Amino acid sequence: MDLAAARPAAPQTLPEIYPARIGRLLIAAYGDVLGAHKLDQALAAAGLSPAGDTTDLPFRAPAMLAQAVETIHGEQVGRGLALRAGRAMFRRGLREFSTLLGLTDRGFRLLPPAQKILRGADLLAWLLNHYSDQRVRVEKDSTHILIINERCPHCEERRLDHAGCWVPVGALQEGLAWASGGKRYAVEETACRAKGDPACIYRIPRKPL
Repeated sequence: MDLAAARPAAPQTLPEIYPARIGRLLIAAYGDVLGAHKLDQALAAAGLSPAGDTTDLPFRAPAMLAQAVETIHGEQVGRGLALRAGRAMFRRGLREFSTLLGLTDRGFRLLPPAQKILRGADLLAWLLNHYSDQRVRVEKDSTHILIINERCPHCEERRLDHAGCWVPVGALQEGLAWASGGKRYAVEETACRAKGDPACIYRIPRKPL
């Protein structure tokens, strides 16, 4: 059974919005990594509301926050912090959405790890398409899974000479480790809208490291 199709369709948010339900996860995840004081500093530098605000965020809020963290801490350190925030965001999101997505259902829990990863990729696309204004699809071949985001808030309006969506990479790394029982996968962002590509593409090998 297609678990994503079995779930009721969530209402779409208004255009240009990063919804509060997901935005709170992102901000709390950065708080896990930065601590409360440095989180407040980053939010202020990004021009975003303080932690605890329950209103919707601008669609490009993740990109604004990533830029602020890199400006304060430097690009290399900021990249590491964003990866860690992505991992924390997955853990928080798992608690928030696991029941909705059927991740606690016996049928999902008994799937082999490889099937869990395939099903999980489809569920992730469903979640992002229904709970935000992102446009995500999944493509699969015999060696890789591609997660393609044609409207990514993590690099919206950023201009870089390299791929820069580190929060999603960290979240995918953590999600794959969870689904596989602790194995590591070499997640790579092979295309990024920040450097002029038409979509952000995350390539996941079917085999772990």
